Amino acid sequence: MKKFPLQTKRILTLATAGLKPDRILDVNNQHYPRVDYLELQRFMNTEVIDYSVYPGAGIGRVLSYIETQLRSDVYLALVGLLLRRSFDIVFTMSERAGIPYSGMHKSLPGRKQFVSMFTSWSMRQERAITKLRLFSTMDNIIVKCSSLKEHFIKLGAQSERIKVIPFGIDHKFFSAANEDLPAEDMILAVGETRTRDYAALFEAVKGLPVKLILAASGLWSAREKSTDLPQPIPENVQVFRKLPRRELRKLYSQARLVVLPVYDLPYSAGVTSLLEAMSMETAVIITRSNGIMDYIVDGQTGIVVEQGQASSISAAVLHLLNNPKEACRMAANARQVVEQEFNIDTYVERLANHLTSL
Repeated sequence: MKKFPLQTKRILTLATAGLKPDRILDVNNQHYPRVDYLELQRFMNTEVIDYSVYPGAGIGRVLSYIETQLRSDVYLALVGLLLRRSFDIVFTMSERAGIPYSGMHKSLPGRKQFVSMFTSWSMRQERAITKLRLFSTMDNIIVKCSSLKEHFIKLGAQSERIKVIPFGIDHKFFSAANEDLPAEDMILAVGETRTRDYAALFEAVKGLPVKLILAASGLWSAREKSTDLPQPIPENVQVFRKLPRRELRKLYSQARLVVLPVYDLPYSAGVTSLLEAMSMETAVIITRSNGIMDYIVDGQTGIVVEQGQASSISAAVLHLLNNPKEACRMAANARQVVEQEFNIDTYVERLANHLTSL
């Protein structure tokens, strides 16, 4: 990815993520995919604050636990607020920092231009933003799907302040060329439990002549409040938690297909898993959700089934297992779309262009 031309604006990025030491040392991305906020930093020389600013030892763990319960990175927002005077723009890369920052930023003098990106959404966040009228403190809002923009407009956000920038993953890391593994007689499901209808998926695969491997939780920095799965778990289901990215890449490569039973949500829940599978040229079945429809075309780059219908999921799984040529066609189409639209290079460049245009 080429370097972005020098710009005069100084931008502070608050990234709601953190990197383990081995990931920092993985400069050639052999074991981990590229990270969006680090790519943005390299691309346009932003200043980045992430979870590495949290105090070590006990106090850091206490802060992280409290913020996990709140689903809000108050400490990160406070650090950004204290540093804001040296920058022209403060950019929060998710609502976890964006909502607390906007609340504190609202009543302070010397406000800086504030851009907030939203990656997920909940009723608790909706109540906080609407009750405190926090949209008015955000000079610009970035969302990753058109349905969330429409939802925000209904809540009172100004349409001209909202920019849809589609998400992208590291298509060079998630590439079938990196794995020379034979396909196995198994299917794969990926994603944290709060956005997945695993009860419907379990019902769908129970008794099918295929094994389901479930990677049921995300990155170590995801701060999930609950990872409980519906019970009982069928005998043909095997569960893994917090798999290393390289191990997950192997599973994408070995799977006959990927099933993502996402709930119907206004934000793009499941988009990371969807794009990773598409990038790995593995056929995808996903349940219909308003927030994900910007990323998949039914029958062309995957199969979309209706919400909560275990029989429809089961039928789609059997259909693709019995029609491998059709699965390969959709998988190849999906990889092409990722290369053209939904990759990290395009995503970061769109972010940079937007931030410098404000």
